Amino acid sequence: MVKGFEVIYGDIPLDKIRYGKTLALYAIGSTMTSTIPNISIAGAMPIATLFTPALDVEYVHYGKPVTLDIIPTTPTGIPTPAIITRVSLQLSRTPFIIVNTGSYITPKMPVIDLPSRCVGGRIDVEDALPRGTSKKLFEEARSVGYMLGSATDVVLVGESIPSGTTTAMAILQGLGYNAYNLVSSSMKNNPVDLKRLVANKAIERLKSSRDPFTVNDVAGDPLHISVAGLALGALEAESFVILAGGTQMLAAIALMKAVSPEFRQDRMILATTRWIVMDKGREITSFIKSVAPQMSIVYSYLDFSDASFDGLRAYEEGFVKEGVGAGGTAFLAILKGIEVTDLVKAIYIEYERLVRQGG
Repeated sequence: MVKGFEVIYGDIPLDKIRYGKTLALYAIGSTMTSTIPNISIAGAMPIATLFTPALDVEYVHYGKPVTLDIIPTTPTGIPTPAIITRVSLQLSRTPFIIVNTGSYITPKMPVIDLPSRCVGGRIDVEDALPRGTSKKLFEEARSVGYMLGSATDVVLVGESIPSGTTTAMAILQGLGYNAYNLVSSSMKNNPVDLKRLVANKAIERLKSSRDPFTVNDVAGDPLHISVAGLALGALEAESFVILAGGTQMLAAIALMKAVSPEFRQDRMILATTRWIVMDKGREITSFIKSVAPQMSIVYSYLDFSDASFDGLRAYEEGFVKEGVGAGGTAFLAILKGIEVTDLVKAIYIEYERLVRQGG
């Protein structure tokens, strides 16, 4: 472990990232798949998951959501990982931009709206997107990634989409990977059987097509294909790219590989949390070694076991684990000089502020 983070695979150009000009992008999107009972806890109830992406980024921007006066939580009150993201951005003074790929609720803040954005369908009973939408989203996001990557040295890409692990599983399966035990969950006990059932129903409609845009139109969502486009565009602009997320980012990497097999893996890093590595570290490393072996993997060493708040200690019990770019944004803050103990202390202070405000 080095100063609050650990590289578990690959060779990261730490100085180039530490001293480079950095911009964080957070893609948000919704899929009606998140309304399937018991498939996601990224909201107090299934329908609330459709509000989560907008509330997450409003909180990151303003310090509180404005669409609804409530901080996104699980049904038992465990707080959104956007708390980690907001504190990390503030301490590292990293600028950020929100990219709306198809959020059910439009955030009340400045964002980049992709022209083809749309909410994803419930993939067990309908296609994820109208045919042809994935290619449009990809190209639009690629343009955004190139434009922003041209103006900076490092582009971090995070995401917020409830039930994204389910659609990620379906995307990976559709592209030919064995993904049933590859993706993590915001729950302590991953509902793998339910996710597999939903993914299989989507895969049946593919009829063996491995075209990445068709796979995403049928079995994916608006976000993962957009993340792939943002990352490829930034790489084409000669920027380093940090994919800030957990197992969902494997779907984005698989889409990148399918669309552009020769993409610059050596300029990409998957950055996540210790909790994801504890859950799926071996599977993530095996996937990266086989699909994008020149990439690197790193995790931030956040530990909430001494927190005074049950909601934060729940992270140590296997709940939430990652989201809204938390692990990657924390890694970036630590790399740029923030001591991990100071970062954790600031997260505790921020959470206490929310509790006092009734968040």
